[in-house]
Amino acid sequence: MNITRMHEYLPRPAHPRAWAVIDKAALIHNWRTLAGRVCAASPATVPFAVIKADAYGHGIRPVAEALTEAGCRRFAVACLEEAVALRRVLREMDGGDVAASDRRFEMLILGYTDPADAAVLAEMHVATAILSADHGRAMGAAAREAGVEVMGHAALDTGMNRIGLPAHTDGEIDRAVAEIVSLMQEHEQGRGLLVDGLFTHFAKSDEDYDTEMADGSLTMNQYARYRRVLDALTARGLRPRVCHVCNSAAAARFPAVMPEACLDAVRFGINLYGVGFSDGDVDAPALRPVMTLRTRVSHIHELLVGETVGYGGTFRADEPRTIATLPIGYADGWRRGLAGATVTVRTAQGDFRVPLVGRVCMDQCMADVTDLPVSVGDEVIMFGLDAADLEAHATRANTNTYELLCGVSARVPRFYE
Repeated sequence: MNITRMHEYLPRPAHPRAWAVIDKAALIHNWRTLAGRVCAASPATVPFAVIKADAYGHGIRPVAEALTEAGCRRFAVACLEEAVALRRVLREMDGGDVAASDRRFEMLILGYTDPADAAVLAEMHVATAILSADHGRAMGAAAREAGVEVMGHAALDTGMNRIGLPAHTDGEIDRAVAEIVSLMQEHEQGRGLLVDGLFTHFAKSDEDYDTEMADGSLTMNQYARYRRVLDALTARGLRPRVCHVCNSAAAARFPAVMPEACLDAVRFGINLYGVGFSDGDVDAPALRPVMTLRTRVSHIHELLVGETVGYGGTFRADEPRTIATLPIGYADGWRRGLAGATVTVRTAQGDFRVPLVGRVCMDQCMADVTDLPVSVGDEVIMFGLDAADLEAHATRANTNTYELLCGVSARVPRFYE
């Protein structure tokens, strides 16, 4: 079946109505800042760059190019489709030397892969998460039948309750160890499933710093459960090669308070893109937003007293107002929940913060520019001037920064600095 994606046939207009600017220098800065903090505390740690969901909406190829330039050698994605796309990009970047490229760049799928695709995993030299003992056995059997070796990172469910071998109670921890040992023993030389890694995912490491770094917190309990499994495997001489627990938030916190938790790898996700830290984060690094979402004023008109704006008439003028229309809407990723948000208009006389009024439409939204020197054609920054900008939008839309970045649609062209 041939599948055509929208971005494969949409043109890149010279004068787009809405566009995203991706600052590759900012991405490189963020990688080096984050990796530098971790490696200063734990020199043996080699981080992963998480570039799932088309690199959080930033574009997988240019992001991979920038990160490899910055020294990244480990990548994580969410699914096999992303892994194949990224592996092809990395091989092309290495001039087509498949063997050399595959040795130089490790790749991990953090989500589900069908065991029927074991041969593809081997061909693409990609490790995958092992979601359960049954999943691991099925993957090993499929790999042996195909005559290939598949690398897997066994996932532990230490409290997220999403994927992984259960490891909450004493009994579950003992069973998880036994199951992983069994999976390791089923591996044949060059065939089957090779348990190459062991990981878990923290559920609350991005919340209140003092609470989540304290004894008895969910984060610390999850880490303790993980350590019990890892220590039991190590005592048997079966420690996996790549052990990791830290997502973005934990990778920012653990180096200062518990560097040993950085283990063999950490996973940099949302922070790579210059957002994700809250006001409660201590010693937050100086990161730079990578994406700026922009549009331009397409129309200006006067609103009379008593008139309304947009669908449903949710905004009514109590005095004469000047309304600017912006050609960007929820089909571009500017969510309906962002009605009332504040954006920045860049004029010949400087930047002005203006509120959106009325409901966000599919392809347009409206801003109140009363008494401001705004003209048709003026550029408007929807987000990206600083991290707080996007965080404020996420709060207004009752979502998170991840969803706003990933939600910028394919019809919004990306331009790379």
